Amino acid sequence: MSLESLAVRKSRPHRFDPALQGHKLTIAYRGTEFSGWQCQPGKRTVQECLESALEKLWGKKISLQGSGRTDTGVHALGQVASFNAPRLHNAIVLQRALNANLPRDVRVVNCRLVSPAFHARFDAIAKTYRYLVLNHLVQNPFTLDTHWHVPRPLDLPSMRRAAKMLLGRHDFASFTSNPGYERESTVRTMTRASVVRDGAILVFHFTSEGYLYRMVRNLVGGLIKVGLGKMTANDFGRILKACSRSEAPANAPACGLYLMNVKYPAKKAPSS
Repeated sequence: MSLESLAVRKSRPHRFDPALQGHKLTIAYRGTEFSGWQCQPGKRTVQECLESALEKLWGKKISLQGSGRTDTGVHALGQVASFNAPRLHNAIVLQRALNANLPRDVRVVNCRLVSPAFHARFDAIAKTYRYLVLNHLVQNPFTLDTHWHVPRPLDLPSMRRAAKMLLGRHDFASFTSNPGYERESTVRTMTRASVVRDGAILVFHFTSEGYLYRMVRNLVGGLIKVGLGKMTANDFGRILKACSRSEAPANAPACGLYLMNVKYPAKKAPSS
C-alpha cells in the first residue's frame, strides 16, 4: 500500500456496522461519456449511476466506495467498489438486478458478498493499468475514443529501455500533475512497466502499489517521446530522478487508459 494511502487510512479510519452485509463489485465501463468516477454536481459519473441503481433496489441512498478515481474519458475493465447494506439478494441475483438498472456503458461484471470490514479503497494493495496506442499512419474511426493515435514510427527497444527504469521504488514527482490537494508522499513502488506491440497497437502495462494524479498518462507521454526520438531513454531516466514536473513532457490523452484490475489480500474479500 502506498504511503499516501496509509496516511489517509490513519486520518480517516474505516468504521463499519458488523450487522450489515458487505458487498464487493467489480465494474467495467466505457469512460467516454462520463465525467470520471466520482460524483460531481450536475455531471454524469460512474459512481452516480451505480448509486442510483443501488437506491432503486434498496429504496434508500447507499454510499459506494471505489478503489480510486478515474478521470473523464478513462475506461475500466476491473474497477472495484464496495458498500454495506442489509442483505437483499444473493450475489448472482444482485448482479443481474444492478445491470438491469444501469446504462449500457457501465456493467457489474462480478458481485460478491463479503465481510462488512472490506473497503475497496483502503484494502487495495496494487492496481494494474493498461494504455493503448494506435501506431499507424491512418486513424481508425473505431478507436477514436479508446486509443491514442500516434501516426509516426516508434522506436520500441528504446521505449522498453526507458520503461525498465521505472521498476522499483522511486519518487515519481516528475510524472504527476497537480491534484489540487496536498500529498503525503510522491514515492511509489512499480512492479511492472512494459510495452509490447500487437500489430499496429502498442500496449503499455503498469502495476504499482499506488499512483499519483495522472501518473500513468504522464509516463506514457514520456515514453512516446522516447519512441519518437525526441529524447533518449537516458533523458527519460534523468527526468525521473529530477523529481520535477517541469522537466517532463505533456501527458497522454485519457482515451487510451484503462484500469484493468485491483489486487487485495485474499483474506480481505472472501466470497460467500
